[in-house]
Parts: sequence; C-alpha cells; structure tokens
Amino acid sequence: MRGKTHIARELKRYIEFFHGARAEIFSVTEYMGPDGEDKLYEALSSFFDVTNSPISDPYDFDQCGVEGVGGFAIILSSDTVQSTKSMWSAHTKWHRKWMARKLEDELQAEVCFIQISVDSPKGEKYLSDLAAYRGMTLEESRDLIAEYQDHYVPIQMDQSEDQTPFIHLMNYNQKMVVNKMMRSFVGSQVCHFLSNLHPFQHTVYLARHGESDFNVEMRIGGDSGLSRRGEEFARRTAEFVKYVVCGHANDLVCVTLTAKDVPKLRDWIIELKRNIVATRDWADFGDASGGVVRRFMQLKRMQIGWAADFEDTPSTVQDLLRRLDGAKVVTLVFVGGDTSGAGTVPGRLWTSSLRRTIETAQFIEHPILPAGLMTDGKPYYQMRGRQFRNMDEVYAGEYDGLTEEEITKRAPNVISDRKRDKLGFRYPRGESYYDIIARLESVMSHLERIQQPILIISHQAVLRLMYGWLMHKTREDSVETQVPQHEVVRICFDGLGGGPVETRFPLGPTHLTDDGQSNL
Repeated sequence: MRGKTHIARELKRYIEFFHGARAEIFSVTEYMGPDGEDKLYEALSSFFDVTNSPISDPYDFDQCGVEGVGGFAIILSSDTVQSTKSMWSAHTKWHRKWMARKLEDELQAEVCFIQISVDSPKGEKYLSDLAAYRGMTLEESRDLIAEYQDHYVPIQMDQSEDQTPFIHLMNYNQKMVVNKMMRSFVGSQVCHFLSNLHPFQHTVYLARHGESDFNVEMRIGGDSGLSRRGEEFARRTAEFVKYVVCGHANDLVCVTLTAKDVPKLRDWIIELKRNIVATRDWADFGDASGGVVRRFMQLKRMQIGWAADFEDTPSTVQDLLRRLDGAKVVTLVFVGGDTSGAGTVPGRLWTSSLRRTIETAQFIEHPILPAGLMTDGKPYYQMRGRQFRNMDEVYAGEYDGLTEEEITKRAPNVISDRKRDKLGFRYPRGESYYDIIARLESVMSHLERIQQPILIISHQAVLRLMYGWLMHKTREDSVETQVPQHEVVRICFDGLGGGPVETRFPLGPTHLTDDGQSNL
C-alpha cells in the first residue's frame, strides 16, 4: 500500500535496461505454505547459480561490475500480516539478521534492505487514491497497514543494526538514509536511482525536433537548423504546450486550409456559447496531418499564411470568414477538453544541446507564474528550457553529415551490419546505442524525480531509448521503435500500478515519415 511493489518493479527495470544485469522479483506472498521458505531459498539459489545464466553479451558482463554475475534478486514483502509468517519477510531485526546470514554465507550474495515510510500529506493522498483503485476505503487501507505495523519492527537507529546494510526512504524521494551501501558499482547507482523515484501520477511528452535542413537533404547527424516546415512545427508545438502540456485540454489538432477550402468552412463549424466549435468529426477536410477534429472541439487559434504568428480567432463565424477572406493558406487550431487556464499549469522543458531541438522550442512562451504554485513558494518560470548534451543524437563518427548513398559507397556492408546488431553497432569513430544508454542513465534518473508535466525535445535514436524505458520495453525492442517527426507522444502514468498509457498527436505540417535515416 506504500508503493513497494512499484519501486520493486522500477528497480528491476532499471537494472536490466541501464546496466544489462539480470534482475528478478521474488514475492514472499507467492511462497507461503508448509514448504514455502525452502522453495524460495531454492529459487534464489537457482537464480544466483551462474551456470544457469550464461552471459551472452560481453558488454553487459563488463558493465555489470559485480563479483557474482548471478544478478539482482529483489525480495518483495507486502504490507500484509500473512507475509510476516515467512522467515523471508524481514519484518523484525532477528529476521533481517537471519536473511543476511543465509544469503551472504550460503549464496555469497550481497544484501541490502530497503525500508519505506510515508507520513507526508501527499503520501496520504496517494494511499487514499491507491485504496480507491483497489476497491478499498481509506480507513480499510489504514487498518491494513496498522495491522502490519503491529508485527513490523522498523530498522533500528540505536546502533544495534549498524552492521545491517539498508536504505531507508522517507516519503519516497524526500529523504534517504543509507547504511553500509553495497560495494558494487551498480549498487551505488541503484542508491542514486532510488533517491529520485516516486509513485505519483505524472505525464511525459516526447517530441522529435522539427524537420531540419539535413533531414531535407537526407543527411545524418550534423548540427543544422530547422527547415521551413520544421519551423512551422515549432510554432504548432508552442500552441500544443500552451493548451495541453501547460493547460487542461486533452487534445489539439492543427488543420491547414487553402484559399478554396475557406468558404466551405462554414459547413464545418458553428457558434456555441461564445465559442466556435466543430459541428462533427472530420479528418478529410483540409490537411490535419493525420489528426482528427472531433465534434465540439473549440477553434481557439489561427495562422494566416506561412511563417506567421498564431493569433486568437474571432468569436463569430462571420467575423472569422471575413478575417480569412483572401488568405492563400490558413492553419486553424482546434482544442478538445477544458481550454480555461491555458499556460497556467507549471511545466518543464528539456532539449538537447543541438540547434534543431533548441529551435523547435523557440516559440514556447515562458511567463512567470505567481508564487504559491510550487512547494517552495517562489515564482515559477514556466517551461524554462534546460539543455542536456547527454540527449544529443548518436554521433555517426566518420559518417556524420553524409547521406545513406554516400555511406554505402564508402562501406557497402554498413547497412546490413547495423541491421544485424542494431543495439551494438558502432559507427567508425562514433557511437552505438550502448553509448547512448550510458549517457542517458543520469538523465532518466533525474526524469524519475519530476512530477510536473514535461516536454522533451530530442532526436530519433535518443527518443527510441527514452520511449522504450517509459513504455516498459526491452533495450532490444526499443531500438526498433519508429519516432516520426512533427508528432508529439504523451505518456501518462496513473501512479496506481497501471501501465503507461500512450497517446500520439500528429501536429504537422505534413506527417513526415521518411527522412533518409530509417536504415541508419
């Protein structure tokens, strides 16, 4: 009930994804019964037996950095009295000492206990939401925890457990006490990861940079600026940020109309409660780049001509058509859901250090929000951009700035070699996906701490791994993910144990799919 299962699952994924080490969760409640303790010991013994888990990837073996390469066993004891009947529950000082001796002496495993305590108002709200999600009342969940606490003896701070390795998380990532940390490299990284983890609801938005000049020329890498279409995507991204990322709306569609389409617009919209709204669903009128305007979506903004700023729409259809009269091309922004308070929800913005991502964020507004919206009581600088070199595109080395045709002339087998081992393929004097995983680890640990909505603008290779991590995919599956340009991906976490929920928003202009990099 305090997020232990969530933390166990995230810890397992972290170890596997960023360190290539084996990790497995052993739930104490699954090993109850007369022979349960012996069966759990046998399962742990089999897990740590290296003869049962041959290392097939030398890179992962080297990076693991632990003496016993059997992996990481995560023993999970739930907040139920039933679990305290097991010797593996770690619910008393004596049980913890017994477990440490058993694991260290007989299985030669390094042990660390993780204890979680929650007493903050936000933690209490999380307990309430989780109880409701599980069909319980808050009182029932508190009674369950209280019953467990009657049997549980917290890790002692009176020096009697000074020899016990442990991590005590108080209110998740607000405070941490570490004693006799694990000696391995991965062990120290686990400690850092746990210091950022939280179980609360949050939303992450991922966007590849707008089309760049190199994309138009089908060249890889480089540090070119945005093309004309890429700059238009940047303008639309700013509208999306205002209403969806930093607002309460749940959908946004940009529709481009030509001069001959404008007079027909009267058949598709109507005035309703001082707003102009769509009269029905439509996707084949104008160019919505794959998006669909839903019935009653509000027309909030418009752009007359290319490379022009977006502006508010008139309040009547007649005034709108009069304003659009004579325009050669028009882009209309339809917003779904609650459009009040646009731009007032505190949000964050991350980009790489390369021009094309920074320019994609150039039109996003940065108002100063009033004090009191954040816990520190200070004014908040909305969507203040932060640049990470660790989020730069994979470096193509000798092939940087070349087209696929130019690369195959130099090295005819490079495409087939990369397809054979996409994860491990390294460009000559360049990088592989393993290098990106290594430099993304600190970024993703930091991302786990954030609770505000955040927009991340980066590059295809980087976003493949970010998307894979957030969507609970393996590293091997992540590198096969397609990340189209001019599209925003929203990933929502309910904080209640459900999986991540993905929604895609094609903003345009022109839903791009081929930039010459699909094979590279």
